[in-house]
Amino acid sequence: MPTSTPLHPPLTRRALLIGSAAAAAIALLAACGGQAARGGERDASDAAGGIVVSARTSDSVTRPAEFSTVGVFDVDSLAAPQFARLLDNLAASPGAFGAVRFFGSLNSGAAERTIPTGSGIVWPDPAAPMDFSATFAGLEALTTRGLTPFLQLSFFPAAVSPSPTLPPASFDRWRTLVRAFLDALVADRRFGPEAIRTWWFEVWNEPNIPVFWQGTFAHYLDLYRATANAVRATGYQIRLGGPALAYLPATEGAAAGAPLMQQFLQFLRDEPDVQCDFLSFHEKGTWAQDAPALRDLTDAAETTARMARLLVPGRCAELPIYNNEADMRVGFDTPYEPRMDARFPAWLASVLVAHDDLSARHRDLGIRFHAAADDANLQLIRSPFDGRRAVMTRASPDADDALFKLPVYHFYELLRLLGDRRGAVVRGDAQCWPRTDLFHLTTIADDHAAALFAVYPTPGLDARPPTVAYTLADLPWSTVNIARFQIDATHSNAYTAAGARLSPPFPDATTAARIRQAQELALSEPIARGVSLADGAWHARFTIDPFTTLLYWITPTTETIPAAPRNLTATPAGDAVILRWEPSRDSSFFSYAVHAMRGDEPDTLLSPDPLRSALWVDTAPPPGPRRYGVRAISASGVASALIVVETKPS
Repeated sequence: MPTSTPLHPPLTRRALLIGSAAAAAIALLAACGGQAARGGERDASDAAGGIVVSARTSDSVTRPAEFSTVGVFDVDSLAAPQFARLLDNLAASPGAFGAVRFFGSLNSGAAERTIPTGSGIVWPDPAAPMDFSATFAGLEALTTRGLTPFLQLSFFPAAVSPSPTLPPASFDRWRTLVRAFLDALVADRRFGPEAIRTWWFEVWNEPNIPVFWQGTFAHYLDLYRATANAVRATGYQIRLGGPALAYLPATEGAAAGAPLMQQFLQFLRDEPDVQCDFLSFHEKGTWAQDAPALRDLTDAAETTARMARLLVPGRCAELPIYNNEADMRVGFDTPYEPRMDARFPAWLASVLVAHDDLSARHRDLGIRFHAAADDANLQLIRSPFDGRRAVMTRASPDADDALFKLPVYHFYELLRLLGDRRGAVVRGDAQCWPRTDLFHLTTIADDHAAALFAVYPTPGLDARPPTVAYTLADLPWSTVNIARFQIDATHSNAYTAAGARLSPPFPDATTAARIRQAQELALSEPIARGVSLADGAWHARFTIDPFTTLLYWITPTTETIPAAPRNLTATPAGDAVILRWEPSRDSSFFSYAVHAMRGDEPDTLLSPDPLRSALWVDTAPPPGPRRYGVRAISASGVASALIVVETKPS
């Protein structure tokens, strides 16, 4: 083990004064052109003209998948029975959830909740064979559901180091371990070389935080070099990156994010053969107890991009810059009510808009700004709506896999509705971010358009609800359907339905059924079908409250009959029946309708309208055999054939 002093004292994260490294990073940033303009004007000069967007699109692309990653702490959790239902839900909404990021792929075998403490079973002794079975079980839980692994190459097994976070004196065994891990992935029929090319491999986690890394940052660079060398020696094509820094403020001195990112980029400049396919860091809305500030995230991303352009310009083409813990607040195991209500999806929607704007501004080199939340930590949840960071919460004291969706779940559902090209803003830029707290993005696809709006107030400023006059021009369709999806205090909000307080008692069956009706992505008004457009333009005027997220989804009217759902199953689970079927990937898909059947005819509608997910829980159905029917409905209101299944609840 190297004997140099850890770069950050373990007893404090905020007590250090700014050091010379931070000052150097600030000087470098000034040389790059300074920070992004902070804006902040509340009244725009062109407000009277409203926001006008052309569907003929700009020259920028939008990639919703860049915001579709969720995180869980430990790979061992992924194969645990209580996680199966969470992963089933993620898989039931294709295009909503893309990747799952996790730690501990190389010290797996003993589940950990929040910090690495054990060495696992992977390599207990240098003379012992390596055992990747626990990690591979977690990977299989993802890949069989169509979810992409975003795996960290961490932490140390006992054969490499006596502690999972203590860097060894030599990284020879680490290189051996990384090569063996990649060889095993390629040889396993569940994965293979083509599959792992699409995964993300991140070298370690937060090497400036002592609970994750007990060495210096120079030791981390040694680890990264050793990892890259091991990858190169295998000859496999994978996506490798780092340094996964906690982007701490300048007051943290030697542990501050900007100077360490500068050191990492200088390392890449000086060693051009070292592979790095993406840059990663973690910037939260706050590292303390104050209100989250979104500009901290965009400043960190912009700072990183400008330093990269100056130090490693040859690496910047199509470079992903990934804030993969872009959460409101640090402390995923500390209850925090905004995670339970409409504030979390409004935060993530605003993060999306702000980072997509950065990608547009850096499109000359193709730098792409990704953001993700560490919000699939179901292992932390102790009671319903307890404020810990996850997209779902527990619904029963007796069944770990009985879950409710939280409002933040529906931020990801909205990703499915976005297109792949940015609409061209003709007028009204000054009404939106970064000059105000109204976040707006219009996207276009060949067969639909979507206009996303969110309000996330800047801390300390007046949070007045803006009134928006919006026009989407140059639409290629004469007749359309308009759906307004909304997440706020009353729509798409299981927390409100459960009483809007942290950790209420577990609900009875009647209350659980009511919560499940309220937990799905909802419309704020009925879908309008067959709307005629004059000159290809659609107009809306609305007022949007703080912490509200809404999306207008515009589709051409069509009489095409959607495909019927396939592979419908009904599985008894305690006093409920879980219905699952193969999800629709049709771009005009609007909703499923789940019915209790009477004979061969649909009777009671069990599901809300719409139901976007290919999974429904029938809470406490009557005893005896029960037949269910499910059909798909298009945005134009055309229904598919009905598919039927029968079960006898236990």
